[in-house]
Amino acid sequence: MAGLLKIKRFIIIKKRVYHNGQIKVIKRTKKKRKPKEFKTQALGDLLELDTIVKFDWGIKRYVITAVDVYSRFSFAWAYKRANSKNTKDFMTKLQTIFPHTIKAIQTDNGSEFHKYFREHLKQQNIIHYWNYPGQPYKNGHIEKYNQTLQNEYINSHTLAMQEPDKFNHSLMNYLIWYNTKRPHWSLDLKSPVQFLINNCGLSEMLWTDTFV
Repeated sequence: MAGLLKIKRFIIIKKRVYHNGQIKVIKRTKKKRKPKEFKTQALGDLLELDTIVKFDWGIKRYVITAVDVYSRFSFAWAYKRANSKNTKDFMTKLQTIFPHTIKAIQTDNGSEFHKYFREHLKQQNIIHYWNYPGQPYKNGHIEKYNQTLQNEYINSHTLAMQEPDKFNHSLMNYLIWYNTKRPHWSLDLKSPVQFLINNCGLSEMLWTDTFV
């Protein structure tokens, strides 16, 4: 049979139906992805964020983490819940201790990186890149940092996570050491702060003074 075959596209429209019969169409927003040609050239160009979930001693805790791709400068903070209010709080803390303006961040598609978190990024003019689902290797720096953080600190302090405030206080001591003393192969065996002092003229006391 001669002729053209017409292929019809079926578009699935997500809707929310309320108890009174009212129907609301849920608008899809296109997620911004990091350009393939993107390369970090300075401190704050891109930070990768993620959430570590720990379930030990009958309790579940969430450690939100961040690492600067350029310098490997890192931060982490534990919470009782993983929601957008806590990730917004995390971003506020991160911006306080981070030694430069944050231009862009990249996260996975977790629900904690929506709503209040996104509103905060918009207010701060911070670009939000979403990683592709099922491709954690494209968020490779934070994945590697999470493994290191768990092996070097979290796994030996799980009992302390019952009280996040105390856990976070001791976690800061580890992070100060991690950022100022721990050598990194990717930084020619320099710590992140040593790397920044050599390459950005950063003061050695800048980061530690934040927590005095």
